Amino acid sequence: MKTKKQFLLIFALIIIFSLFFTVSLINLGSAGENPNSCSLNVSLVSQDPDPATPGEYIRLVFQISGVDNSNCDGAKFELIPSYPFSIDNNDTLRTLGSYIYTPDQTSVWTIPYKVRVDNDALNGENELKVRYNADPSNNWNIYSTKTFNITIEDSRTSFDAVIQETSSSDVSIAIANTGRYAANSMIVKIPEQENFRVSGTSGQMVGNLDSGDYTIVGFTIIPNIQRAQGVNNQSNKNILKVQVDYTDGIGQRRTSILEIPFAGNSFSTNSTGTTGTLPNGFPRRQTSSSIFSKWYFWVIIIVVLLLGFGFYNKYKTRIKNHFAKNKDKSRLSKEEKSSETPDWVKKAKEKSK
Repeated sequence: MKTKKQFLLIFALIIIFSLFFTVSLINLGSAGENPNSCSLNVSLVSQDPDPATPGEYIRLVFQISGVDNSNCDGAKFELIPSYPFSIDNNDTLRTLGSYIYTPDQTSVWTIPYKVRVDNDALNGENELKVRYNADPSNNWNIYSTKTFNITIEDSRTSFDAVIQETSSSDVSIAIANTGRYAANSMIVKIPEQENFRVSGTSGQMVGNLDSGDYTIVGFTIIPNIQRAQGVNNQSNKNILKVQVDYTDGIGQRRTSILEIPFAGNSFSTNSTGTTGTLPNGFPRRQTSSSIFSKWYFWVIIIVVLLLGFGFYNKYKTRIKNHFAKNKDKSRLSKEEKSSETPDWVKKAKEKSK
C-alpha cells in the first residue's frame, strides 16, 4: 500500500515537472520571437556633399534593414548630433510605421536628414552617433548605438579688396586671395545695388588666382547721388559690393560678396589717386585695367592709320618723286666725290714734276 502511494506521488511529480518544462519552453520561445524577428541593421548609404563643408548643410541618408514584418512597427531611430553637427528644430527622432511592412518581401527603412556643419569645424573625420530601438514597448530602456565618420574638408578660400585707383568714373579694384586655397575660374562682378550702377560690362574673367596672389580689375562705376547722399547722412560712408564667383578645390562653385567702403558720395572728375593698399607680400597676379584695355586708345590708333593711308594715296606720286629726286642727288653726290682727285695724289704729282 505504501509502495503504491509512493509510485503515485512520483508519477504526479513527473507530470507536474513535464508540464512546467513545456510551459517554460513555450514562454522562452515567445520571449525570443520579437528580438529575432525585428533585428535591425543600420548603415549610412549617402552623404552629399562628400566631403562636407564647414558652414553649410549636408544630406545624410540612413538605411535600416530587418524591418520585414509587422513586429517592427513602432521601432525608433534617432540621430544624436554633437559638435560640429546640428539639426534645425531638433528634428532628430523617427518612428517606423506599419506601412513599411510588406509580407513576403525584404523591406528597408530609409531615413534622410539635413545636418548643419559648424563654421569652425576642423578638417578630417568627425563622429556622428545614432541610436535605435527594435522594441517600442521598452521606451528607450534598451537600445543600440552606432557611430559613423563624416568627412569634413574646408575647400573655400577668402578674399580682401580695396579701391586701388579712381579716375573720373573709372575704378580699379585690387582683390587678394587671403585664404589657404586657390580660386579657380574666378569671375569678378559688380552686382546690382542701391548706391551704385555700372556703365558697360559688369563682370570680368580673372582665371585662376592662387593663395597669396592678387589681381586688379577695372569697372566704370557711377554712384546714385541721391541715394548715396541719404546713406552718407547716416553713416558718412558708402559701401560698394563686389561679387567674386570661383570654383574651389573639390569642384564646387562658390560665391563671396565683398564690401568696400567709399569716402564721399561720388567720384571726383579730376582726381586720380590711390585709396587703398594691399598687405605687403602679395604678388600681383594680373592687371585687368590698362591703357591697352581702353576702347578710345584703339579708336585713336585706327583713326591715325586711316588718315595716314588716305594721305599717302592722295599724294602718292609727289611722295615717290620726292624720294626719287633725293635718291638721284645722293647718287650724283657720291659719283662727284668719287671722281675728284685726292689731295695727296695731287701733291705726289707735283713733286714728281
